[in-house]
Amino acid sequence: MIDLKAELRRYWGHSEFRPKQEEIVESLLAGRDVAVIMPTGGGKSLCYQLPAVISGKTCVVISPLISLMDDQAAQLQARGIPAACMHSGIDWEGQKEIWRKLLRGELRLLYLSPERMAKDDTVSMLQRANVHAFAIDEAHCISEWGHEFRPDYRLLGQIRDKFPDAAIAAFTASATPRVRQDILTQLKLRDPGKFIVSFHRSNLRYVALDASRRDQFQLLLAVLRHHEGESVIVYDGTTKGVDATAASLAAHGIRAVSYHGKLDAEKRQKNQELWMRNEAPVMVGTLAFGLGINKPATRAVVHLALPKSVEQYYQEAGRAGRDGEEADCILLWRKRDLALIAHFIGEVTDEQEQRRSWQRYREIKAFASGEECRARVLCEHFGERPRWEACGKCDVCAGPLPWLTDKAPRFAKKTVTLKAKPGADTEIHRALRVWRKEQALAKAVPAYQIFTDATLVELAERVPRELDQLAKVRGVGPKTLEAYGEGILEVLEQF
Repeated sequence: MIDLKAELRRYWGHSEFRPKQEEIVESLLAGRDVAVIMPTGGGKSLCYQLPAVISGKTCVVISPLISLMDDQAAQLQARGIPAACMHSGIDWEGQKEIWRKLLRGELRLLYLSPERMAKDDTVSMLQRANVHAFAIDEAHCISEWGHEFRPDYRLLGQIRDKFPDAAIAAFTASATPRVRQDILTQLKLRDPGKFIVSFHRSNLRYVALDASRRDQFQLLLAVLRHHEGESVIVYDGTTKGVDATAASLAAHGIRAVSYHGKLDAEKRQKNQELWMRNEAPVMVGTLAFGLGINKPATRAVVHLALPKSVEQYYQEAGRAGRDGEEADCILLWRKRDLALIAHFIGEVTDEQEQRRSWQRYREIKAFASGEECRARVLCEHFGERPRWEACGKCDVCAGPLPWLTDKAPRFAKKTVTLKAKPGADTEIHRALRVWRKEQALAKAVPAYQIFTDATLVELAERVPRELDQLAKVRGVGPKTLEAYGEGILEVLEQF
């Protein structure tokens, strides 16, 4: 029997596994396929790295970013674990040496891009090696229903056919139930172990405010003053916006650097290093910044533009507080963001992709403008039904942050605090939530537009039996009674 914790201590210096890690490691060591949904910072990489070390065989890791591959390979090498990555930035002699090490069985982990994995000569070389498992990182990219669909990921379906004896492990931090099913289908996983870690990150505080550009900057300054000297990521939607924001912050004496696709590679690398070393605590970037970046002590993530999807927002905001300490996720959006997203959706020619884009549009709009617990909305988006009603921390549950809204008084609104009631978190209440979610999906509207949380709690408390009793429940008007009355009574009838 292998002492997994001893190996964990030996290479990573940890005495305990994080949730689900040990079971995932055991499954891969047994040669079983796995599908893992684990939030950013949950420890996904260890789940496939440790089995490779223990098995003495090679795990091939498919990753979409060169910077991420280089970073992970360097970290493994520093721990004394033989690892390499194969990409266009490595010269021909370097590539030949990697293949030689692979065939001699000297590599525990080999990182490849999906494009490289699709090449026949790569497949041929791997078939000659002792490959124990394939780990697919950012697996949601394989699904057309995902927010970051990449056609090259579709080609990974060949792995099962070309390597029938190898285990396949799919990892993602942000996948809805529909995307999860697509991952299983596309990768042809065989009776996989399915591991889902809660999407709720209790150390994060979510705030969403509809702000003008002028208010945005005042609110941003308030965040940076509150977290003075600490690491912060600021996301803007365009390269022009990134440069303007970074310049404005510098004019206010704030050490900030920028990161976007129009900067040359050397400048991007230099700015990233300045931020990682905390010489410039504030990084202002576009979506191009962040994937594969691991700075656990990031104390805040601020969005100055509405992301295109809830998944994108969850992924980017999730770069805060990866050390487990409290962190702020502040979304400062403008109504023009919605108009801009709608404009780009209108230019999409593929009918199915346009339909998916409109669905994502409705979801992110509902999250940003809604009045339900934001942490709960995020969990429910990914198919999780928390046993709690309110996180007690977001702006909906706990009201505005004084250090933030005092700088822009028009945002200092009255608190909306949800209080536990006898009807909350009962079997009846959970059944009503399931029913509401089904109705919302069928009508493609946010759940709160069907009935608010408070109305569901009162329904669970009073359990009306007739339509006239139902009409007396707070939040049930004539139109909602006509539209949903019979449906609610059918749900309640079973209790």
